[in-house]
Amino acid sequence: MREMANKYAQEMRGRAMAQAKKRKEEFLGARVPKGLRDKVIQSAEAQGISVSILIRKILEKAFEGDTAASVSVNQQQQTPMDIAQRFPSVLGWDSIILNQGVSCSACCCGLSAGSHVTLGLSATGGSPIVLCDHCKGSA
Repeated sequence: MREMANKYAQEMRGRAMAQAKKRKEEFLGARVPKGLRDKVIQSAEAQGISVSILIRKILEKAFEGDTAASVSVNQQQQTPMDIAQRFPSVLGWDSIILNQGVSCSACCCGLSAGSHVTLGLSATGGSPIVLCDHCKGSA
């Protein structure tokens, strides 16, 4: 009888561990600028849903019927005025080749070392602004 209880306990533990591992595999994290984070939280609160559900809905809609390679992260083309308003402290822009990976300051896509990007230098001495090829066309 005791052997049977141990076997059942081991089976239940195995199921719980598999389910916990599956949950961890389904987690997706992303670093975003504070302004974007605040907008997402505000939007979720306005809709009466959690941030997680809002982001899941946005991702599902973005990838609906498309492969990852064909999805445009920044679906609305930004105009130069939008970029100027979004980054008012930028004194000027220059093209560089990255020495290390960073994220685009406009659309948050990942940029790897060796990528050609546009760098915005701040008049106030803050962190430089990095724009990917897609976003730099509108700067």
